[in-house]
Amino acid sequence: MKLQFTKNHLSYEEQAKLLQSRNLIISNFDFAIKKLSHLNYYRLSAYFYPFFEQKDSFKNETTFENVLQLYYFDKELRYLIFYAIEKIEVYIRTQISFSISKNRGVFGYADKEIFHDVSKHTDLLKSIKTETTRSKEIFVKEFYDKYNEEYLPVWAMVEIVSFNTLSKIFANLKESYRSQIVKELKIKPFVFQRWLHTLTYIRNICAHHSRLWNKILAIEPMIPKNQKIFQSLDNKKLFFVLSMIQFIFTSIDDEEFDFKSELKSLLNKYPNVDRKAMGFVQNWEELEIWREI
Repeated sequence: MKLQFTKNHLSYEEQAKLLQSRNLIISNFDFAIKKLSHLNYYRLSAYFYPFFEQKDSFKNETTFENVLQLYYFDKELRYLIFYAIEKIEVYIRTQISFSISKNRGVFGYADKEIFHDVSKHTDLLKSIKTETTRSKEIFVKEFYDKYNEEYLPVWAMVEIVSFNTLSKIFANLKESYRSQIVKELKIKPFVFQRWLHTLTYIRNICAHHSRLWNKILAIEPMIPKNQKIFQSLDNKKLFFVLSMIQFIFTSIDDEEFDFKSELKSLLNKYPNVDRKAMGFVQNWEELEIWREI
């Protein structure tokens, strides 16, 4: 039998007092109230659990600042990962556009012959049309004002579709196209297909400001058999994704952004964060992709 929900509204002061009653040290009550009014108790509560001795009871000596530090770490981690995925996303958009236009022409993506599943291709075209219609980009309006065409050229199309749609385009392309697209990445197309799915999922977590640091992944990336570095990593944990991202960057050689250094700098800034909860392995910095050159 389901229970009736009985929790009532609490003022920010009452929320702070509730935390104190649960053994959380609040040295500056006004500061805690201010933060609770900005961050939402329920959002912050996701960061309470690592500090609990038992349900609704904090470990001795746990401070409100300890909880905030974990929250801020997760926030900065999401920003870093979101930016990194954006770089990868732009790279893949470029490779898909180049491969299709080179081999099948500027409207090649409208040709079902280069895709595995015709019904999925039909659905993809519908999604592309929907996203094109919804787009506010000036270049879209200018193209249709000038040309009597049903679709945008592929290099314009890849700039307006969502990452999710882009991932589906890659997944449905025939092997010869997918192999060209991932040629520089030193990874099998079917593995990268699964990686893209995971990156789309992670990107959505970051975009919606949800907890990420110790999350058990709902969409697990595939473990590539031809890359030993991933064999000892837990693909349900975030460190696997961080290693995926770094692996991709070592292949595409983005000189504008050093993901490895940025991540290490963030971890040094927050030394008390539990790395094991993210799936970090012992001596992870000695792994080939994380080692300093």
